[in-house]
This record gives sequence, C-alpha cells and structure tokens, in this order.
Amino acid sequence: MKKKKKILILSHTFVKKINLSLPIALSKKEKIDVLCVSPKKILQNNKIIYPDYKRNSIGVKIIYLDLKNKSIRTQYFKNFKEIIEKEKPNIIFLDNDTVCIQSLILIFWSFFYNFKIYYFCNENNLKNIFKFFTLKKSVKLLIIYLCNFFLKFRIDKVFCYTKQIKENYDFLGYKNKTKIIPLGFDENIFFNKKKKIKSQVTISYFGRIIPEKGIHVLIEALKLIKNYSWIFMIDVEHIEDKRYFKKLKINLKNNFKKSKYRFIKCNHNEVAKFMRLSDILVLPSVYEEQYGRVIQEAIACGNVAIGSKIGAIPEIIKDKKLLFEPNNHISLSLILKSLFNKGYYMKKLKLQKKEIFFSRSIKKQSKLILKNI
Repeated sequence: MKKKKKILILSHTFVKKINLSLPIALSKKEKIDVLCVSPKKILQNNKIIYPDYKRNSIGVKIIYLDLKNKSIRTQYFKNFKEIIEKEKPNIIFLDNDTVCIQSLILIFWSFFYNFKIYYFCNENNLKNIFKFFTLKKSVKLLIIYLCNFFLKFRIDKVFCYTKQIKENYDFLGYKNKTKIIPLGFDENIFFNKKKKIKSQVTISYFGRIIPEKGIHVLIEALKLIKNYSWIFMIDVEHIEDKRYFKKLKINLKNNFKKSKYRFIKCNHNEVAKFMRLSDILVLPSVYEEQYGRVIQEAIACGNVAIGSKIGAIPEIIKDKKLLFEPNNHISLSLILKSLFNKGYYMKKLKLQKKEIFFSRSIKKQSKLILKNI
C-alpha cells in the first residue's frame, strides 16, 4: 500500500481563512496529508491581526508559530526545526519568493532531513534587472539574481502564478523547474446564482488604496460618463496612502453628487458579498500588477472585469476589448460606455465566467499541483 504524502505549507497569509482554500482542497485528496504553518499574529498597516477563524473549524491541521520580522524577505517562523522533526514532511511548500530568510532556513535543514522544497512565487520584476535607472534597485535585483544562482540547486520546483513570473524564474536558471499554475479562487465563496440586469449599474474597485493602483484614472473616466446611470463603489478597508485617499475623496466630492459614489469597508471574509452587489469591476493599475486575483473573484461573483494592459492583468482578462493602456482614462471611459448595452454586457460576462471557471478555480489549481509533485 502506497504511503500518504505529507505536505507542509508555510504562509504568512494563513491568518486569513480565505487564504486556506487551497490547503483545504488538497487535504480532501486521497493519499495526501496536509499541514499548514501559520503565524500566531501579523502586523499589517500598524494593526495586529490574529487568525479570523477557529483552528478546529476549517478541515485542515494548522500549527501556529511566531513570525519574526515584518518584511516579506526577512520574515521567518521561529522554532521551525521542531516542526520538521515532529511531522517529518515529504514536501515543504513556501508561499514566498525564493530569496528570503525562510527560504535559506528551509534549504539549510534540507541537508539534514529528507524533504523536497516547492515554492508558490509571484516575483515579476527580475527580468528588468538591467533596465532600472536607480543604483539601489539594480543592486538589489543583482543580489537576488546571484542568490538564486546557488539556491536553484536545492529547490525542486517553482510554481508560478503567471507566464510573466515563469519568464522571470526561467531567466534566473529555473527553466526545467518552473510550472505555470494560476492562483485559484474558491467556488464555495465566490459565486453568483443568477445575474439580474439593474437599471443603475454598480462600478466597483476592490484593493489597496495606493497611487500605483490607478484609482484616480478610474475617477477621471467616470467624469466622462456622468450622464449614464451608475454608482461607484470603492473598498476603503486597506488605505495604505492617506494623502492619496484624501485627494481621491476631494476629487469625488468636487465632481459628483453623494449619491454617485459609496465607500465600503469589507474584510477578506466579506468581499464576496460586496462583489455580488457589483456589476463591473475595474482594476486600473499603473504598475506591474503581479496577479490581480480580485479580477477572477469578481467575475465569479457576476462582474464583467476591465483592467489596464500591464503586468499579469492581460493573462486573466484575455478579451482585448476589455483592456486599456495604463493611465488612459479616455480609453477606459469608452469601454465602460460599451458595457451599458445590456446585450453586450451579458455576452462579455458569459465569456469571462466560462474562462475562469474552466482554468482558475481552486479545484483546478489543486489538481495541477498534485500532478506536478
């Protein structure tokens, strides 16, 4: 009888129940034993965040350890060696980039214990190592490149969420070890039974409030469609740049009636509920978006998704008619106008939903992972 594979997954994101969907899906497979290592708490935007679920209520075994350091690259789980000795995993997954303190700790202990090392990676800027104009960024990326030159000999596989991320790791010498496995969404959380076309369209933005996300571009586009029947719903749960948010508020107040926009605060466990209230999601990023997970979640909840033609966004929004050049609010406004045609809107929604449910669900992601370990 074939022994069960024991998989240990480490992630700083496991304080949020919504991020445990993949381990839960993997744990339901035969001959797989899954164990998650989660921080006891994390510091985010100067707030201490504790796990938002009860340990015994989610269907997968979890161990809580102290997570040292705030930065993604320097953080590590304290007393991790004890977990390896006790659980004796066959495979350890790290949800991080290959060059980080936790990665070095894993590789060190792999010389003494028999386990394979796999990664879920989202680093997407490494190929631009010689294109940066600042010395600081160039030196940083050069260090990452040199570290990976040695690390790749002990790393077994790198699962990349996008084609762009794969290209970056292939560039670093992982060509025979990389595999594109899109980040999945949980169909039990993100769904929409039946779409009803409303007389007033809800246009939404979900995500961090920072200039790089291009929310100002979306507001400029909305100014050009003032005469249409819509309301703008903006998620303000994660305000990381207060000055930028203040400018956005003034812009909205000076150009629209209060009835035309709505601020909402939704945590990770409430986001699907608010997405179901929306009709059109816009991700107007002006920087290299690493993945844009919010796009597929919104589509699953019954939204047509529009995004800027940058980073990994075009890998999810494959319809060129729903993409616009970064910072081009005129192009965005024209796409929004086209979606006020109900027949055209439903056609685009149907095509987008078919695409993401076929290739980007948690079930699909877990199948691809098991096939490649």
